[in-house]
Amino acid sequence: MLALIMENITIVQAITLSIAVVGAVLGIINTWHSLDVSRVKLKVRPAHAIPVGAVIPALTFCIEVTNLSTFAVTVCDVGVFYHGTDRRGSFVNPFLLDGGKWPRRLEPRSSVTVYGERPESLPNQRIKCAYARTQCGVTETGTSPALKQIARGTQ
Repeated sequence: MLALIMENITIVQAITLSIAVVGAVLGIINTWHSLDVSRVKLKVRPAHAIPVGAVIPALTFCIEVTNLSTFAVTVCDVGVFYHGTDRRGSFVNPFLLDGGKWPRRLEPRSSVTVYGERPESLPNQRIKCAYARTQCGVTETGTSPALKQIARGTQ
């Protein structure tokens, strides 16, 4: 069947078809890129914090939030989610080393590290992941070996 079709196609028609296929593929790629650029993208990375110097010794946990979007976003809530429930452990009064304000507006490719006390697991519910929520309602999650270690109860 394909051989029969190929016999009836001229070189001009083949070139036209090739250009149309390339145009369709580029249109799909451009649409995907446009949708991807307009999305909120945050990297959430929980870690151990080691208090050194004149800081509060209870601050042994931190969550670093990096804005990977092409536009500024405001992070208004960070904390941890628990397995098997919709409950979360939120940093109510987060500590920022730079003394900046909370909630924090993050420009593209900038980050903030929020410090707090080590989160405790709830009865029969272990820590699942860390999260960051923006003022526009987008929630991103992240995990790390440090958070897995905290969830197991070791340090």
